[in-house]
Amino acid sequence: MVTRQEVVNEARSWIETPYHLHGMVKGAGVDCGTLLYCVYKNCGIIASSGELFGFYSDDWFANTNEERYLLNVVRHAPKIADSICRRTTDAQPGNLVLSRCVGSRVFNHGGIVVNWPYVIHAVDPEVEQTCVMDHRLWAFKEISIFDPWAKKE
Repeated sequence: MVTRQEVVNEARSWIETPYHLHGMVKGAGVDCGTLLYCVYKNCGIIASSGELFGFYSDDWFANTNEERYLLNVVRHAPKIADSICRRTTDAQPGNLVLSRCVGSRVFNHGGIVVNWPYVIHAVDPEVEQTCVMDHRLWAFKEISIFDPWAKKE
């Protein structure tokens, strides 16, 4: 099986890729959902050739109570923690973390843990590594952490 560091290295290789809704091309464009799909697919964690998050509009999360983002994630990685995003949250490198940002009722943003509290995520204008405590989409938001290496029940 692929290592946590290999996932982190693949995620880092996407840094500075421009943000582009539904994009799936390293260096050309990706969004926060397709970034997760591409990284885990390229590492062999996701075997499916189908889309992880499907197509959605910029404001899809404002018009639904359905946890579409979350439901697609749990197919590939068991949830290991629910928390409020803090510096002490226990998340391992390569874990997937979801957030409810911009007042959403549902999870609508995701990233890959590098070394908590640092994550790689796609946000306009480009994929970046950021400290979650300093970023408006993460700091003190409700999060869930998922671990592709955890045993699936």
